[in-house]
Amino acid sequence: MKKVPVNQVREELAKYLAAAENGEEIIITKHNKPVAKLVNYTEPRKNKLPDMTEFRKQFKIKGKPMSEFVIDIRKEDKY
Repeated sequence: MKKVPVNQVREELAKYLAAAENGEEIIITKHNKPVAKLVNYTEPRKNKLPDMTEFRKQFKIKGKPMSEFVIDIRKEDKY
């Protein structure tokens, strides 16, 4: 991991882009403080999680809806 001042990156951007393409991480600094990291771009993975629609279809909900359950509990508490 190489630390490089922002003004140097401006002057030699192609050089640092090539280094990032080759897998090197470049920390860009401003006034000796890290402000950015230049790394090789990788495509985001698609379908990080499986489709939950098919998963949910295999379960049948039994009993009454939650709204009815809550109404019944409230009625019981009143009387």
